[in-house]
Amino acid sequence: MKLDLNSLLQPPEFSTRAILTIDALAPLSMVTSMPGKYYRSQPEPTDAMLYGLLENALGWHIAEGERKVLVKKLERRFGTQATTTRVGYTSLLQFHVRFAVKSLPPLSHYDDLWAQHLKGGSFLDGSRNYDKRVIPLMNAYRDREKTGVIINDRANASKESEKLHEFRNGDQIHVNVVRRYFPQYYASPTSREYVIPQGVYKYVIETSAELARMLAIAFADPAAPLYLGSNDGWVDAVWEVLS
Repeated sequence: MKLDLNSLLQPPEFSTRAILTIDALAPLSMVTSMPGKYYRSQPEPTDAMLYGLLENALGWHIAEGERKVLVKKLERRFGTQATTTRVGYTSLLQFHVRFAVKSLPPLSHYDDLWAQHLKGGSFLDGSRNYDKRVIPLMNAYRDREKTGVIINDRANASKESEKLHEFRNGDQIHVNVVRRYFPQYYASPTSREYVIPQGVYKYVIETSAELARMLAIAFADPAAPLYLGSNDGWVDAVWEVLS
């Protein structure tokens, strides 16, 4: 799908107001950073999350490299430094959309376990998914108290690829022998906070007449499912132009 981004090249204009009403269809976990041990949710979506919601409705799913090029072009054009979140998201709409007034609902909170996907040398003990060719070796490794088979990254561990199939009890095998047979991430149960809005979020948004029109069309038939925070935080959103 070809994206029409010409409106972004026009000088910023905030002559049109609209109300964005967001109704959560599921509990929301709106986390702004990746702390590792406990994921605390914000009580409301950040500006970056709202920009992401708008861009998702518009279908602006742009690769990171292309997005960086566009952002640099907009920064030079308008003489303004773009804001990037801690997780590396930079909105293209931040030059042309601003949030003027907001109305927030009361919330209830709860914690739940969330499967955090991590990368690193601990994938052997954390990943439940791996190539079937490594099953015999992994069975021996998991029963290592009996077999003595060890997989680690020590210098004296065997790096021979044949060890994948021709291992013996007591063998010490280098992790690189099996690395490519794993998906390169592992799951770690992590506590994560969720909020349940007891009502809707409402925002008065100022933008140009052209972008207000584009967003009205987009929210009437979103290009992708809408969510806030984690990708299971489904929401419904209504866009109403005021002036």
